[in-house]
Amino acid sequence: MNILHAAVLGLIQGATEFLPVSSSGHLALTYRIFGEKPNLTFEVFLHAATLIAMLTYFREDIVRLLTALLPKNAHRKDDRRLILLIIVATGVSGAIAFAMSPYIESISDSTLWVGIGFLGTAALLSLSELLSRRVTTISAPEKLHPLKAAFIGVLQGIAVLPGVSRSGSTIAASMFSGLSREAGARFSFLLGIPLITLAAAKDGLDLLGGAKSLPGFWPSAVGFLAAGLSGYLAIAWLLSLVKRHSLNWFAAYTALLGTTLLVLNFVFARG
Repeated sequence: MNILHAAVLGLIQGATEFLPVSSSGHLALTYRIFGEKPNLTFEVFLHAATLIAMLTYFREDIVRLLTALLPKNAHRKDDRRLILLIIVATGVSGAIAFAMSPYIESISDSTLWVGIGFLGTAALLSLSELLSRRVTTISAPEKLHPLKAAFIGVLQGIAVLPGVSRSGSTIAASMFSGLSREAGARFSFLLGIPLITLAAAKDGLDLLGGAKSLPGFWPSAVGFLAAGLSGYLAIAWLLSLVKRHSLNWFAAYTALLGTTLLVLNFVFARG
């Protein structure tokens, strides 16, 4: 992998990780355009860059939640409950992602499955906008029932499939559960922090042990920087966007992309 390819992959990862359009699906397509095999280790490395972007953007929320665990802050029950809900959702997501991990790299190389994943994302986003109007609104994530947090975790776990958006799935699940679009987006980002941290830590240990390798120093460094910067900007843009606009534009985009991939797959299969 050369530096230019790494930079493009980093920009795409950072921008699409937080937008409800599936970073894994876009990376899978980019690999095919470049004529390269998907590199799951490099993708997790790029996820570490977007993790830093999340930690930077949500640093005040993170400090607030962590300090709530101190004995002197036992009265901050809402923050402690939010931490518990994040743990519940992350546990469910992690179990699902771990079970599916052996199959992800091969699925990412299939335009058929990536296309189906994009269509699944479009369906989730459209349904969330349609059904959320009929669901009693919950004022904040910490008011969620643990079973609803587990449900959100299920969709986050399934989102390891290429074409299925993690942010889109968790925002949609949050809206199904009664949260507003804006509250669901913030909860989605907070949920992503522990899951991405665990994935990055696992791959970091594999790298240190020599079980996996990155493309090289400069491609890795450039891709990492590109992913971090584009990721930070994408967070700010999406949180601003969801205050005023629905997710249907993203649903239309992923539906068009998924349909195009299925058509192309059918045409080339016949050819």
